[in-house]
Amino acid sequence: MASRQEEVPIPRQGNLFSFSELEELPGFTPRPSRTAHSSPVVNTKKLRGLEAPILTGLTVVGPEDIPQISQTTSVPKRLIAFSERKQCTPEHGDWVHFYEDDYRFRSIWQSPHRHLPRLRQFTGVITPDFSLYSNMPAAMKKWSTFRNYAIGAWLQREGVDVIANVRMSGTDSAFYTLAAAPRHSTLALSLHGCISDPINRKEVRQEIRWICDDRAPSALVVYGPAPDDLLTYPLEHGVNVYRFPADSRHRSSHREAA
Repeated sequence: MASRQEEVPIPRQGNLFSFSELEELPGFTPRPSRTAHSSPVVNTKKLRGLEAPILTGLTVVGPEDIPQISQTTSVPKRLIAFSERKQCTPEHGDWVHFYEDDYRFRSIWQSPHRHLPRLRQFTGVITPDFSLYSNMPAAMKKWSTFRNYAIGAWLQREGVDVIANVRMSGTDSAFYTLAAAPRHSTLALSLHGCISDPINRKEVRQEIRWICDDRAPSALVVYGPAPDDLLTYPLEHGVNVYRFPADSRHRSSHREAA
């Protein structure tokens, strides 16, 4: 029988860092041309093009114009992979996730309206997880980030409860991967396939600290293996952590928070 990780009632300790102080964190070395934004400029733009139906009117933030996700304090009871959304009967607390190969959910960007009726049958959706590989050109990383947040912001506009998935790729990505994520909100991240290498594990631990310091999440939904040593920092700062085992080898309809 599946079990669920409950909130850890640890009191919040001290003040978290602001975004302008992110570059002061140990190990944070942004490019010299990069500027931190403590109060990102928010613009509302009328966008044209193939993506106009979902992008028009979205609020964007930062120099990269990443669509902004609004706050939610919701927490899933169970995660269902996007590719398995048709094989299950949604129950209250079921959320759709995109922690799988990009080709399995590429259609959410190509034909988002086609999927909207089915996604509305779930309690909520975690934003897509288009890949940000470390060896990708910066432009491709930003494009993946843009699509991840754009779909999430559009779903919110359509009345779907949305948790922002924060996918980082090194220190240079912090400014555009964190700027559009909401503060004091439930956030999601995936550790699946990211922590077996010692170097990657160290980077992931630092990224989790940046997420906590900059966004001050109320809760973290962690997909995949989540050893305690990687989650010490958020737990020490009173962030409620919910762990969900990876469902890549089993149907997600049988996987709940552990």
